[in-house]
Amino acid sequence: MSFVSITTWRITGETETLQHVKGLMERKYFPGLLALGAQHSMLVDAELDRFAIVTVYPSRQVRDDAIAHISALRTEGAEEFGAELMDAYGGEMLATSAP
Repeated sequence: MSFVSITTWRITGETETLQHVKGLMERKYFPGLLALGAQHSMLVDAELDRFAIVTVYPSRQVRDDAIAHISALRTEGAEEFGAELMDAYGGEMLATSAP
């Protein structure tokens, strides 16, 4: 069963924007997450100065095996994004509209 990770962030830098975060995600962080076994990852504009990153892994085991690297990406991302990690959630995907 697929495992989904959801992190929520708040932009704290004075010059960083969601466009800045989007560029970093496309160039560096999406490829990094895929290399760690993720099937899909999305950047979501959550409102005002907040955003979420939703990542789907084929299983909890794949995510758990990569958690040390994922934590390092989060720490590095916080600095490069100019953002604060507010919360991190994860759980088994129960249903989806995707085939």
